[in-house]
Amino acid sequence: MSKGSKKISCAVKALSPALVLAISSAAAQEASTPNGAANGANLEEVVVTGYRASLESALAEKREQSGVVDVIKAEDIADFPDSNLAESIQRVPGVSISRVAGEGKAITVRGLNPSFTRVRINGMEAQSAASGTVSDRGANLGRGFDFNVFASELFNTIAVRKTTSAEIVEGSLGATVDLTTARPFDFPGLTFVTSVQGNYNDLSEDVEPRFSALISNTWADGKFGALASIAYTERHYFEEEFGSGGWNPATVDGGFCTPVGRTPQNPANDPVRGTDAANCATGVERPAANDPYYDLVNRSTVFLPRLPRYGRFEHDQERLGVSASLQWQPADSTLFTLDALYSDYDVKREESWLEGFSFARAISQNGKPQTAIRFAELIPVGVSNTQGTNFGLDVFDIGLGTFEGVDVRADTQHDEWKSEFMQFTLTGSHEFSDTLRLNIVAGQSTNNLDQPVQTTIMFQRPNAGMTIDFTQDRDRPTFTHDFDVTDPAQYTFGAGNAEVRMTPLWVENEYRTGDASLAWTWADDMTLKFGARFTEFDYDIHAKARPNNFLVPDLTTAQLTDVTRLVTGFGDGGLSGRFPSSWLTTDYDKFIDQYDIYSGTGLWVLGGSELPGPRGNIRHLTEKDTSVYLQQDFRFDVFGIPLRGDIGVRYVLTDLESTGYQVATTPVQVTVDHDYGEFLPALNLAAELSDELIGRFSVARVMSRPEIGFLTPGGAVNLTGTPGVSSGNPFLEPILATTYDVSVEWYFAESSLLALGLFYKDIETYIQNQSQQMSFRETGLPLALLIGTNLDPDNTPFTVSRPVNTPGGPLKGFEINYQQAFSFLPGWMSNFGALLNYTWVDSEIEYYLAQSATTTTRDDLLGLSKNAYNATVYWENTTVSARLSASYRDKFLEALPANNPLQDVEGTDEMLTFDASASWSLNDQFKLTFEALNLFDEYKRQYIDSDRDSTFVYGHTGRQFSLGVQYRFQ
Repeated sequence: MSKGSKKISCAVKALSPALVLAISSAAAQEASTPNGAANGANLEEVVVTGYRASLESALAEKREQSGVVDVIKAEDIADFPDSNLAESIQRVPGVSISRVAGEGKAITVRGLNPSFTRVRINGMEAQSAASGTVSDRGANLGRGFDFNVFASELFNTIAVRKTTSAEIVEGSLGATVDLTTARPFDFPGLTFVTSVQGNYNDLSEDVEPRFSALISNTWADGKFGALASIAYTERHYFEEEFGSGGWNPATVDGGFCTPVGRTPQNPANDPVRGTDAANCATGVERPAANDPYYDLVNRSTVFLPRLPRYGRFEHDQERLGVSASLQWQPADSTLFTLDALYSDYDVKREESWLEGFSFARAISQNGKPQTAIRFAELIPVGVSNTQGTNFGLDVFDIGLGTFEGVDVRADTQHDEWKSEFMQFTLTGSHEFSDTLRLNIVAGQSTNNLDQPVQTTIMFQRPNAGMTIDFTQDRDRPTFTHDFDVTDPAQYTFGAGNAEVRMTPLWVENEYRTGDASLAWTWADDMTLKFGARFTEFDYDIHAKARPNNFLVPDLTTAQLTDVTRLVTGFGDGGLSGRFPSSWLTTDYDKFIDQYDIYSGTGLWVLGGSELPGPRGNIRHLTEKDTSVYLQQDFRFDVFGIPLRGDIGVRYVLTDLESTGYQVATTPVQVTVDHDYGEFLPALNLAAELSDELIGRFSVARVMSRPEIGFLTPGGAVNLTGTPGVSSGNPFLEPILATTYDVSVEWYFAESSLLALGLFYKDIETYIQNQSQQMSFRETGLPLALLIGTNLDPDNTPFTVSRPVNTPGGPLKGFEINYQQAFSFLPGWMSNFGALLNYTWVDSEIEYYLAQSATTTTRDDLLGLSKNAYNATVYWENTTVSARLSASYRDKFLEALPANNPLQDVEGTDEMLTFDASASWSLNDQFKLTFEALNLFDEYKRQYIDSDRDSTFVYGHTGRQFSLGVQYRFQ
């Protein structure tokens, strides 16, 4: 990967600190803070050193809060333990993460997926988006926040707010996550910290650098301060996996080639394809008339992988983060803070697959009907409970199959993308008197996801023999071929046998926020708060594509040899059984140099809105949110029991303008306006039942705005035959819920906690696709789309397929949190401690299996893991600190219904990962660090269909080991 001038030199090859965090399940109301984080929780900024000290600090804060908040603090300055923020947040009770390319990307809180969580940075709402592989659902085009964009060293506090109050910004059903960067008043005087680290991955066998530094100082008797920090990481690693491309019934895409004499004959005679009564294709004879394998396999109850394949992904990543902060306190009653944050996450990824792709194609593309079954064994996988043809029938997966007439494809996808984030935030606070305080926040953030290169180059060996064998291992099948997969002479590259796909994409998110609030203490322990907030969110997406991917140059064997290379050493890390360890793939750099595919001329012209492919990803959304709130904070005794908390209401008005392309006869850009308002009351109570026991209760009405992709008015209008509309729906209402939380916390010893929390969310609405009959006027689309027709906008019925608000369902669960320092043990054993938490969540939604809304099923919310736990055991004294952590997440659904026919769901299996870290303080300035991530090289498995549990993807990224040193001057 090329290194820009702004990047840190690759020569920095040593190591960075073992970064450590402290986690506490805390309950909190959001209150104003002297450092200018308006509408933030009253979380005291404490510079702590050592893991145990950070846990003690968090517990002390926990006892003073009202709502439910989980807090993570750096163990030391610029000292978080994980490569990105998601990896750190997963230690919080109730939080699970989704991983892309082996690292955490997004979070799920209490079973609610990333789109239900809002993120604020330094008091201001923000958005960050990253790309991903196809199996990871591609680029983030929605409201979910991608935490892997940021280096964790830039932040010193993370607060995960699971309950809300009137003063907390709306938009979350799951949690509001507050990220806070370091500020100069956190470290009085001159402070300098730097660390270097070397990261080794045992699959790629590469060592890459990680570097961070922070400098801060205060002057003028502590009235002015400045801070700057930088963090830089490089990663070069492999990801190796088996992929199925989904599974299909054998009868899909026309079914397999019929035996001799079978009526009707499939495929029909076609001299161009070499098909006749005796041949499936050129050189592929039909099975004999009495062949048993066709009838065994070619049934709707037998499933085969669409694209049986193995692949290696090669990732090159650079992550650069910079933060700066200025603070000025002209008087004890006044404080101004200016924060700046910049992140540049730069990625190149190349996927190299070898796949049999005839199983996913119809006769029009020389697919399954030209493929002959030579041998087959089936694996019984249960009885189908999926509505449709197979309901109640025994179903099977292919166990062992030998096929002829398989087109074997070398598939190379090369992606280059960058996620760039920039935010400036000005916060201020002023105390007019002992009883009246003003807080303000103003700022702007932008996040650009630019993916100018998303290019796939494919060539093939037509009509090959291929055997697929799942009988030994359904996750790691064996594939064999009847030709040398490393020999360029065996392949063809030309029209009909090759493709070049180019689908660049650009996404821009921008927030502009202004916030002001007053806090009036009108009596002892009584504070009335009033605030107003305005946020404007702009979302732009633009895409392009080639008009015809099959327009490619015809290459001779010599020319193909010049632009290809070999994948070598595949499976050495433990993935493959009997599969080629080497195969031919495109040499991307040589291919683009030779054929200048980014010239924009000739074969390589790209189109936009005039093409159906990219048109759906050319849209714009402007969302303006105006909110006001009134909140009363209180503290008094009830029957001798100290009680504190807050009660209030927030009103928010959302005004959106959405633009997309509708196609009636030609693409027309249409813009639709919509607005809605909601009252959101909230109550939080904390009762000190004894010196050791605290009880908490919270209730609130909350809302989450619809996903961005649902809100486009773009789509297609059919004005002939049966009139119809297929589009998004900018008139969607928000998802609403009433939430309840009850918890009891027992502080049974010093630095110790045992807590039980119960939660219930009555989710009133959900969003799904449905078809409805309505007039064209009722769609809200411009009537100009009907010009030139005789269709009546009020009386002609249209079949409208689009997302609509549907009934929701309850979500319930509990959390158990245990934390203890074993200081009661004798001698060296007193340095041990442990943190354990467990979360159980249950929720079901009624899903519509077809847009007609006549067939439904009840199942888990997408992204919900019923069981999750985290465990950490640590040992620490003044010199040495060591700990071992485990994180478990149960399986969860990703799609319902599945994207392949006669199958109900797609999901991801459970994962259990172990991490370890240790540090040794040589003196007050120097510390050696060691980390080991994913100690047992946990594999990620995705599946399709709850009955058959067939493997969709099974892969791994290896273990990572880090060794580093930190220097500190303070």
